[in-house]
Amino acid sequence: MTPLESYQQDLRRSDFLPDVAQQHAVELTNALYEKLLQANNQGAPSFLAQWLNKKPDYIKGLYFWGGTGRGKTYLIDCFYECLPFKDKHRIHFHHFMLDVHEQLRTLPKSPNPLVIVAEKFAKQYQVLCLDEFHVHDIADAMLMVGLLKILVDNGVTIVASSNIAIKNLYLNGLQRERFLEVIRLLEQVTTEYNLGDDTDYRFNKLEKSTIYFVGLNAKTTDSITACFENIVPTKPKHNRQIEINNRKLDYLALADDVIWFDYSALCETARSAHDYIEIAQIYTTVVISNIPVMDESYDSAAKRFIHLVDALYDHNVKLICSAEAEPDELYIAKRLAFAFDRTISRLTEMQTNNYLALPHSISGKRTVYAEDEQ
Repeated sequence: MTPLESYQQDLRRSDFLPDVAQQHAVELTNALYEKLLQANNQGAPSFLAQWLNKKPDYIKGLYFWGGTGRGKTYLIDCFYECLPFKDKHRIHFHHFMLDVHEQLRTLPKSPNPLVIVAEKFAKQYQVLCLDEFHVHDIADAMLMVGLLKILVDNGVTIVASSNIAIKNLYLNGLQRERFLEVIRLLEQVTTEYNLGDDTDYRFNKLEKSTIYFVGLNAKTTDSITACFENIVPTKPKHNRQIEINNRKLDYLALADDVIWFDYSALCETARSAHDYIEIAQIYTTVVISNIPVMDESYDSAAKRFIHLVDALYDHNVKLICSAEAEPDELYIAKRLAFAFDRTISRLTEMQTNNYLALPHSISGKRTVYAEDEQ
């Protein structure tokens, strides 16, 4: 089945709405699909081509960008699932960079570790699909300068999605002038297409749903599970760990930019405001279950919860949660009552359609954080 045929099949579903920008994007993925199939059918290069060290023609990839909920992940997945060969890889960009860092750590004595890692990817994959492409860390920015060039030089076709236009990647970042090489290369090796921000399909689902569930019982667990399953763009992974600031963090479920945590994992373990900021930069929707009413014995966890909500709010992250009580009844002690008033206000605002319609912000804004609670 081609991407276009898959899209046309999905249009028959009652919960799948036609969209002109998406239709055009699917046509772009379909054209790329046909080129890749044609190249695969031609087989390996001839002996003469190999002898002359002639590389096959590079197949230009795609770069989709636009607002949250515009179907970028759907487009990536539709294209990826239709490709009938095995040398393909589809991964969230943040997880891809974590993989790169991890592999580099295994090569401490190599004079050119990035070349080794990049060429390993190139030998494994003909197509690399990177969802939620964004760069905010200088280490990642500098790695991408060499990494992308090696991948492209070895014929890897890049298909990426992002909230940001190519020209605005790593905007205002440290040593951005060095990163401009990545921008120029991406513009050369991908067809850039803006899906716009007219209709946020995830927002349309959330605005019709309850996203703050009161009561810690089987009914609210079923409700929050149904809400999660309704908005996730891909089949989720369950009960695993992510790495945040070089430390492991348990999660209940993860599907690309949507992640589900239990309150205890987020707030009752040694976490700092910086951890929550990184989570807010990576994920556009966060689900938190089992938020308790917090008394004096919860003060350390409550302080972390305050930092967590601040980070999610500052980055316009959509929050779905189950709690023992309404926001204004969650904290019943005195020491953090003043600070928790801001949390109450934000938890309330984060349920409104005006907030839910805001685009995810990687850079963040507004809050000045107090000292970190470790």
